[in-house]
Amino acid sequence: MRDIIFFSVVCALLLFAVRRPYIAVSLWLWTGIFVPAYWLYGFAKGLSFNSLFALLTILVYIVYPRKDPVKITTTFVITFLFCLHVTITSITTVALPDFVWSEWVKFFKIVLLMVFIILIIRDRNHFKYLCTVFVFSLGVMGVIEGLKFFSSAGSHHIKGPDNHILSDNNHFALVLCMIIPITIYLLSQYKEKYIRLTMIGVLVLCVMSILGTQSRGGFIGLSCISFFFWMRSKRKLLTIVGFLIVAAVASQFLTDKWFNRMNTIENADQDGSFMIRVKAWKMYTLMAMERPLVGGGFRAMQHGHVWRSVAPNFSKLSFIKSPEPGEKGWAAHSIYFQVLGDHGFLGMFLFLCVIASAIFSLRNIMKKVQDIEGARWQAELAKMMQLSIIAFCVGGAALSLPYFEVIWVFIAMTIALKNSALASVAAETQRKKAQKPDQEAIPAPAMSGNAGRQYMK
Repeated sequence: MRDIIFFSVVCALLLFAVRRPYIAVSLWLWTGIFVPAYWLYGFAKGLSFNSLFALLTILVYIVYPRKDPVKITTTFVITFLFCLHVTITSITTVALPDFVWSEWVKFFKIVLLMVFIILIIRDRNHFKYLCTVFVFSLGVMGVIEGLKFFSSAGSHHIKGPDNHILSDNNHFALVLCMIIPITIYLLSQYKEKYIRLTMIGVLVLCVMSILGTQSRGGFIGLSCISFFFWMRSKRKLLTIVGFLIVAAVASQFLTDKWFNRMNTIENADQDGSFMIRVKAWKMYTLMAMERPLVGGGFRAMQHGHVWRSVAPNFSKLSFIKSPEPGEKGWAAHSIYFQVLGDHGFLGMFLFLCVIASAIFSLRNIMKKVQDIEGARWQAELAKMMQLSIIAFCVGGAALSLPYFEVIWVFIAMTIALKNSALASVAAETQRKKAQKPDQEAIPAPAMSGNAGRQYMK
């Protein structure tokens, strides 16, 4: 029954997507993040809805008569260079080529989605649809798990869907941190009371889900978001009251186990799982030192033979305390060290430039459009997206998620929002020129006699 209902809904959505490219690309994103196959059990489970909407988006865009121009921004150029670099590192990989190229294909499917987001998304309504996708995918997951957490009186240990990239509780906590600012943005865009109440419910349940994962990285990311949001809020006292209410509710459900786990943040050097991360960070650094320009290729260090080839150099970083490397290859457990080991110091530099460029681009958008009537939504969205990217940078420091779809979609949205903001600035400049009265020539004062002759001289 579930499959029949879902399939019928998809068929109805296809009718809207055929005429509106922004709906098609939003559904492409939604099926990529939500992954319907994880929620279906019958005939629809084997259907690739993501491929369907990807193909539909491409075809609809090709035949769509009105295509907005795209300006080449700094973020776009750096992202292109990073994509070019990871292609080179895949060619020169020291790992199994078939595995590395399969990872390259996964990443470039995300890049293809980015391209069409940049080409299509431009108007306020477009961005609202795209942001709503996050609520109806990741937000729904957070709501479901949050309700389970409440119903179990805090005993339910939260994680993402099984066999999903977010099945790890730490990964799930991070992406929920990233969508909280987007949900806050949508809360400011909808005026309908029932929608606003729904968004508030999503926010509260997502916060509870983050806490329920017992993820220390998630807790740090949530704290970071809260601090930055408070700093930028115009209603600081009201914001504090809201934080206190949520904290009071959460304290009734959080167990002693949760508090004990959070207390280990202060003694990370005595925590076994953290020291394993340190070991991995050292090994990925050694790979970059051995191949500084190209690294090992996508996830090369997770292969035992590559890991063991680097292990003899482990003593070079002996001044950093950690367990011995062993024989088994490990994930990096850090977006930074993952990119460092996979693509070398050059790849790491480009990756950091992509992130930094996006953050500064969003800051620039806020400055340029905040005083333009009708474009303030762009400043508000830029502020919330910046918080999401900062949450990724903080929470991802101990997670292997540098190639996750959500962060690259945010990069694409940044480029698209910059194009939208440039159009708003150009329109405002044009409007001011049209309203500016023509300067009329001021005639010389009438004079007679000697005074007039002297004036003429």
